[in-house]
Amino acid sequence: MELRRPSVAIQPSSWIASFSNTQRVLVSGGVALLVFLAGGALDWLVGRQLIPPISLMLAGAAVALAIGASVLKILTDAHAHYATLLERLELISQLNHHIRNALQIIAYHNVPAPGRSEHAIQQVSEAVTRIDSVLRDMLPPRK
Repeated sequence: MELRRPSVAIQPSSWIASFSNTQRVLVSGGVALLVFLAGGALDWLVGRQLIPPISLMLAGAAVALAIGASVLKILTDAHAHYATLLERLELISQLNHHIRNALQIIAYHNVPAPGRSEHAIQQVSEAVTRIDSVLRDMLPPRK
């Protein structure tokens, strides 16, 4: 019997997280094109003296603020994701510890006694071995 690591279904935390790679590339490209065209339009308008030159500086400040806010959001989301991942790994580590302790008790008390069949004892021993093997194969060693 071959064991495979279970795939964990993680729900996206926002609608942005549900975008595919292609959608992310298209949205990013669209935003870049929009910023480029807006900058070009502002430059043209300033060159024709239809708007004052301070408009370019204000537009640059607005773009800088938007990029700074985007980077802050990305870093905040990455930090939250990392913290959640660490919490899950700690929980798994604790579960591993408790399951192994319970298995040791089962294995210790799994000795021949009056009324117990050798077949039942062998089945419990095999189950303990399988569970222990799965825990060793699927979880990293605890530090």
